[in-house]
Amino acid sequence: MHEPHRILIAEPRDFSPRAVSILQQIGQVDLCECDPRHLKQALADYDVFWFRLAHRISRELLEGDIRCRILATPVTGIDHIDLEACAERGIQIACLRGEYEFLKKVRATAELTIALTLALLRHIPEATASVNGGTWDRDLFRGRELFEKTAGVIGLGRLGNIVAGYFRAFGMRVIGYDPRPDFPLDVAERAGTLHELLGQCDVVSIHVKYDESTRHLFRREHFECMKHSSVLINTSRGGIVDDKALLWALESGRIAGTALDVLDGEPHITTDHPVLQYSRNHSNVLLVPHIGGNTEESFAKTEVFLALRVLELVRTDALESRVKI
Repeated sequence: MHEPHRILIAEPRDFSPRAVSILQQIGQVDLCECDPRHLKQALADYDVFWFRLAHRISRELLEGDIRCRILATPVTGIDHIDLEACAERGIQIACLRGEYEFLKKVRATAELTIALTLALLRHIPEATASVNGGTWDRDLFRGRELFEKTAGVIGLGRLGNIVAGYFRAFGMRVIGYDPRPDFPLDVAERAGTLHELLGQCDVVSIHVKYDESTRHLFRREHFECMKHSSVLINTSRGGIVDDKALLWALESGRIAGTALDVLDGEPHITTDHPVLQYSRNHSNVLLVPHIGGNTEESFAKTEVFLALRVLELVRTDALESRVKI
């Protein structure tokens, strides 16, 4: 007989009860926070390992005798998984990459992009801190509007097109660029090159997929093309932007500021990260800890969707390479 599949929800906080119920159709579901030190043991003990962004699955972790045959992660960017090593071991990846129809209704990251843009341009964090500190002085925080400005959207996939629509709703001119020339386009204008786009924009927002081809896609030469008054918003992945170039642009006044939901090196961001160090003493940098998809609605939708995908993988014999007694 086949023993029940074992499923570990390694980041269980506020996990969808409905998703748990779906997963229980195929086996035992344990909701237990996984310490990174015990990650290899978890992969050895469970058929399905479900996690968000708290862990990195490396080749070393997948070596030896492991039971895991499905990695489930409810995100679109899967640079935290060694895909080549998984393919060699026959490990399936259940994620949200490529699930375009479903993701059209998941807009949390696009909404955060607008929130970060407004917070940066209107000095909202500093104004709040000032009021809490006992000062009521509007003249300290004169901001800038979006209306009749130009937004540049880098990456014209699902999120890029949603963000472009939001920017247009503010009365902005929107220009788009994507490294892939055949990408679908719904924005009003399209730039032939990244350099061409940057020189025209007041707000630049990044939405490209992160992999080796887009690592440090945004370098010093690109900051040199930007207006001194422009701002950079990144809710994609930290590695797309060269940190050294970003700090140069900020320190030299090449750009006016940046708002980031992501940093290179996640999830292991420590207090000595250079961008974090800079932000402590400079109000033109706004950092939040990768909260783009972190909404109640987003989690509920994606966990149920992914649970059904895991169910499908199991029922199509994704786990049959492990001998069961």
